[in-house]
Amino acid sequence: MDAYVITIAREYASGGREIGQMLSKKLGIGFYDKYIIRLASEDSGIHEEAFGRVDEYTSAKTPRFGKTGVYSGTLLPPQSPDFMSDENLFSYQAKIIRELAEKEDCVIIGRCSNFILDIRHYPRVLRVFVHASSFEHRVEAAKKMMSKSEKEIIEFLRKDDERKRDFCRRYIGKEWTEPENYDLVLDTSKIGIEKAMEEIEEAYLRLKRKA
Repeated sequence: MDAYVITIAREYASGGREIGQMLSKKLGIGFYDKYIIRLASEDSGIHEEAFGRVDEYTSAKTPRFGKTGVYSGTLLPPQSPDFMSDENLFSYQAKIIRELAEKEDCVIIGRCSNFILDIRHYPRVLRVFVHASSFEHRVEAAKKMMSKSEKEIIEFLRKDDERKRDFCRRYIGKEWTEPENYDLVLDTSKIGIEKAMEEIEEAYLRLKRKA
């Protein structure tokens, strides 16, 4: 039986990851972020650094390896010349995400998990987007997490937004920030992290009650 899952896509410094950790602790369910890369590495036999490289350098315009198209779920065997392609690395991460959604209640951060666990096949998934409409709010929050100048932080945030946008466009063919791709969209610069966490918790418990 499918588990109940919360996926959280988020802008950096909007508090999305922190909210996910809070929900995991309060609800007593698993929390998966970059650990998915390790699981995908163990499953595929491909070194973790390869997965990290794809995350960091993804471009919608210039693939690092052979382009095979938008994510379809197909996994290539080790003997394939495209085994180490960006697309196959993404597919292994997607495989891990689907397996998690089928075996345990959990929170999954990012990695296009809201698209991978689409509503047609995973009705027990709550898809959340956490953002901050005030860019200044994100800058101030980032200052507490990064040892960089304000100018460097602003540049980092803009590049990170572009990276996530391109990642989603390349592998899913959809827009990362479009509200229609989520069940719940929350602005932490207006309602705060605690209230956002409460809203997600309420929606999650309501989803479970409908079963």
